[in-house]
Amino acid sequence: MTVTPQRNPFVNEPEVTPQEDPIDDDPILGQRESLRGPRNIQQSLAAEPVEETAPAAPVLVAVTSATLWLVGASGGVGTSTLAGLCSENVVDESERRPTYAGRALLVCSTSASSLEAAQQLARKSASGQLPYELVGLVIVYDRPKNRLTKPTLDFARGVARMFPVAMTAPYEPSWREVGVSPQASGTRLKSVLRKIEKIARSGH
Repeated sequence: MTVTPQRNPFVNEPEVTPQEDPIDDDPILGQRESLRGPRNIQQSLAAEPVEETAPAAPVLVAVTSATLWLVGASGGVGTSTLAGLCSENVVDESERRPTYAGRALLVCSTSASSLEAAQQLARKSASGQLPYELVGLVIVYDRPKNRLTKPTLDFARGVARMFPVAMTAPYEPSWREVGVSPQASGTRLKSVLRKIEKIARSGH
């Protein structure tokens, strides 16, 4: 027979703190949950000397009949990188908005939100709700191909079929590194860049 000791009502029992699982190691924060900086970032930055620099000269884009715009379906999909690897006929929309009735390639990534945005823009283009003509799609891999799930790949194929022509640009992790100048490496990327230039020249 087991006898349970009676609890003394005049003695407070120590609180038991539940043990939390160790936090995952982070390349930037290590095993810390967060990193504290200055309490007032405005005052901290104001105390640092700032070198005065001349304002950057505006980018002048010469628009011709061969101009092809690269329009991002979402942010950070690589329009400026792709434009930088092409001739001056291929223009990133961030430098200047596409002209009315101009020709544009839509660029999206393999993320769900970017593919969905590309799908919506394809529908708007089909119903005449865009001021420019979408002549194709470039899907940029945002991760290694072996990390894409079958539902994502199936959805990407469905979106690709909504455009006159669709191409894919491979995942290039070096492009995300500081101080790295993107280079056209690999047969697929070089083929995509040639196709983009051909569309700029001939329209298809």
